[in-house]
Amino acid sequence: MSRITAWAVGALLIPTAIAAGTAPETASNASGALPGDESLTCEQIYAQGMAESQRDQQARSQRSDQLRKERAGTAALVTGAMLTGGLGGTGQAANAAAQSQADKSIAMLGAQQSNPRMDHLKELWAQKHCVKS
Repeated sequence: MSRITAWAVGALLIPTAIAAGTAPETASNASGALPGDESLTCEQIYAQGMAESQRDQQARSQRSDQLRKERAGTAALVTGAMLTGGLGGTGQAANAAAQSQADKSIAMLGAQQSNPRMDHLKELWAQKHCVKS
C-alpha cells in the first residue's frame, strides 16, 4: 500500500470512531456541581440529565459533520492525485492533506473527555435512590 493510500485510509476511516466524543464542559466547575443541586428532585435530575445528553449529541453531530466535510475534500484531493499518477505537487499536496486529516482525527480521539455535569447528575441520581418509572 502506498503512503498516500495508507494516509487516505486513515483520514477517511478513523473519524468514524471519533463520533463517540462528548461536548465540552458545561458546568461552572470541574466537578460538574452547581449551586442548589442537592435540593433537586429525581424528576429535575432526570430532566437536566436529558438536556445534557442532548447537548452532548448535538456537539458530536457537529464534529461528525465537520469531519465528514473535511474527509470529502481530502478524498477528492487524494483521488485527483491518484488519477494523475501522484506526480509533482498534486501528489505531495494530497499526501500532506491526507496526513493532516489523519493526524487531526487521531488528536481528536485522544482529546475525548467525559461530561462532568452528567457524571455529577448520575451521582445525585444514585445518592437519592431515584428510579425511572
